[in-house]
Amino acid sequence: MPAILEKLQIIMKNGKPNAVVLGIKKYERLLEMAEDREDLLELRKIKRGKVSFGKLEDYIARSV
Repeated sequence: MPAILEKLQIIMKNGKPNAVVLGIKKYERLLEMAEDREDLLELRKIKRGKVSFGKLEDYIARSV
C-alpha cells in the first residue's frame, strides 16, 4: 500500500466501504497527484496533435 494511504479511516455503511477520512496533508498530496495526471494526459494529447490552439486575440475578444 502506498505511504499516502497509510493511517486512513474507512467509514462503513451497511457493511461496505462508503467514505474515507484522512489528514489534510494526505488529501492535498492526493489532489496534487490527480492534477499531475490530468496534466500528463493533456500533454499526451498535445503530443499526438489532438489539441488545437487559437489566437490569443480571438480568446480575448470572446472574453470581453
